[in-house]
Order: sequence, then C-alpha cells, then structure tokens
Amino acid sequence: MKGDYEAGGNTSYADEFKPDPSAIYIKLGGILMLFVLPFLCGIIPSKTGKLRNSARYSSIANCFGGGVFFGTCFLHLIPEVKLELMEYSRLSQSKALEIVPLAEILECVGFILMILGEAIIDTVTGGHGHSHGFEDLDEEPKEEVGMHDLSEDKGEIKVAEPHTKGVAVMILALAIHSVFEGLAIGVEHQPSVFMQLAGAIVIHKCVVAFALGNRIVENRTGLKVLLILMTVFCVCTPLGVGIAMGIMNQIAKTETITILLSSGIVQGLSTGFFLYITFAEMLFSEMQNKKDMVLKVVFMSIGVTIIAISTILHNYMEN
Repeated sequence: MKGDYEAGGNTSYADEFKPDPSAIYIKLGGILMLFVLPFLCGIIPSKTGKLRNSARYSSIANCFGGGVFFGTCFLHLIPEVKLELMEYSRLSQSKALEIVPLAEILECVGFILMILGEAIIDTVTGGHGHSHGFEDLDEEPKEEVGMHDLSEDKGEIKVAEPHTKGVAVMILALAIHSVFEGLAIGVEHQPSVFMQLAGAIVIHKCVVAFALGNRIVENRTGLKVLLILMTVFCVCTPLGVGIAMGIMNQIAKTETITILLSSGIVQGLSTGFFLYITFAEMLFSEMQNKKDMVLKVVFMSIGVTIIAISTILHNYMEN
C-alpha cells in the first residue's frame, strides 16, 4: 500500500476513499448479511426448542470469530493506522508524529471509550449490558414463584423484575453496543477487509442472537415479541455500518492530507473498539470457562491462520 502512495502521488490514496460502485455493492451485501443471518439464528429456538450442547458449539464458534478479529487487528488494522498517520506526517512535513505515538494513543483511547460505554450501559440498564446468556443455554429454566423471590442470604422478600422486561432491556443494551460494532467495521474502505470483519461480526452476532432467542422462547413471550426484539437487535449493526459509510464519504470529499489525518483518527479509534471486542468481549469471556480449552484454542488459531494466509496472499498479489 505504501508503494502505491509514493508511486501514484497524493491523489492515488484519495482515490481509495472515493465511492466505488462495486465496493458499495459489496458493503450493501455485507449489511444484508449482518441483518439476515443473526435474525434467522435468533428465531431458530422458536422452531426447534432447546438444542443439545448449544452452549458448547456457540462458545467454540465465538472463539473462531475471536481468532479472526485477533488476526485482523494485528495483521491489518494496526499496521494500516500507523501507515496512514506516517503518510500524513510525511506529506504535512510535521515532526510531531515522530515524537507522539498518535496511532497507539488513538487505539488506547478507543479501547477505553468502549469500556466507558459498557460501564454507562450497565449502570443505566442495571447490569444487563454485557450478559449474552451463553452459560444458560444448556440449563433448565428456573421455576418462577410469581413476582416475588426469596433472598436466601438475607432472608427477606424482594420484588424481581418481569422476565420479558429483563430480556428487552438486555437486547436494548446489546443493540446500542451493536451500533458501535457497525461503526468500527463501516470505516474500513477496503472491501476485502470489510468482508473479513463483517464475517467475524456475523459469527459473533449469530451466537448472541441464538442465545437471546433461546431465552425469549423460555420466557414464553410469543412469536410476535420474539420477531420485534430480534429485529431491534439485528438492525443496529447495519445501522452503525451505514452511519460510518456516510462519515467516510464526507471525509473523501476533502483534501488528501485531511483524508489521511481524518481516516487515521477514525480508524485508530475503531481499532481500539476492535481490540476491546476481541479480547474483553469474545476471547476473555470464553477462556474464563475452562471446558474444551484445547478445542477453543484450536479454533481461535484457525481464525488467526486464515487471516494470516489471506494477508500474505494479498500482499504477494499487490507486489
């Protein structure tokens, strides 16, 4: 990529951000995939009921998706942010970026913003913001005793929130989180990398959607409520992608040097988002459960290997 900048001059890099009909169609296909596949996975429990070993398969699939994110972050996103900001430094003849590690700072800020966002969502929703429910997929539903539960440790009666309301709040929190996932992948201007990221997000969202669908079905809320809640959850990542595409389209209308700086900042923050999603949300939560650890590591390694091979092939074809 760097050779393209130097050989083609300033305009070659700017051309990468200009709307390309084929790239737009690819992204629209990715947006459709981000909605349809998780939606279908979310309504499967209404047709099949509880599936045997579903939590195990969901966990392994999540590790594979985490491996794809792991490889993409370190083999593509982080080097690209560094390269864009170095190119900005060269064209602007600024010495500041030789002193300030701006790319790494932006990635740290993005990571911290995701933690802050999760903390705010958890505070507002009462702790529902990060509960995907994988650990409950193979458990039998607990018997309900009206609207009151006995607190064993304190020996007092407390009012429990209705289960349907709890699931709705959980989905609302996850929907907000999904918008940020969409923003993170929507800023990627290379169609091949966009589809890699979208594919990993789809795997993760299908797992989450199935877990949520299973919980909604257990609460016996009815097919109509299931369809409404799944639609809310599944539409938010495509919404985030669309917002990010609009932002990047506006950036593409500016001068080349502004494109480099703006894109570097936006993609630096989004890389921090991805680092959080990869480690704090996907891999760390799965590795806490020591069951099938070898299998989890194998599938995570397969995800990383696929990205490594595709990156090597892409670089070889470019050179």
